[in-house]
Amino acid sequence: MKKIVFLASLIYLIYFVGIFVSGSICHSSWCRVRDDDFFGQIFFLFLSFLPVFFFSLITYKMRDEVFQAWWRFARFFVPIIIIVTYFLNASHQQSGFGGVAQGAFSFAILFVLYAIFIITSLVRIIFAYRRTK
Repeated sequence: MKKIVFLASLIYLIYFVGIFVSGSICHSSWCRVRDDDFFGQIFFLFLSFLPVFFFSLITYKMRDEVFQAWWRFARFFVPIIIIVTYFLNASHQQSGFGGVAQGAFSFAILFVLYAIFIITSLVRIIFAYRRTK
């Protein structure tokens, strides 16, 4: 499971870097990725794979118990972030989810979710690592 999580998140990291490189190299409007096109939606929907990559990299050489302690949380929370991102993006394109979820509010929701994910992941990894030592 460690390898699968690491490779899946590495693939997204390559995609993430590719989007930024193509955006900086190509100065034409046809190759720019926007949040309302297919590649832009993939970019934003799976943005949570970036912290997954770093946490899987951190836990890769650790004991399996440490990875499993983190992974039990991550496999529950990452889909929540993806679903919330999808709904916020879809609602933003359709004049708001009930007229509420726009701009700074959407950013605040995602910021809180990512902060919860990162802090909880760090705490779980540290506690699991200390238990296995």
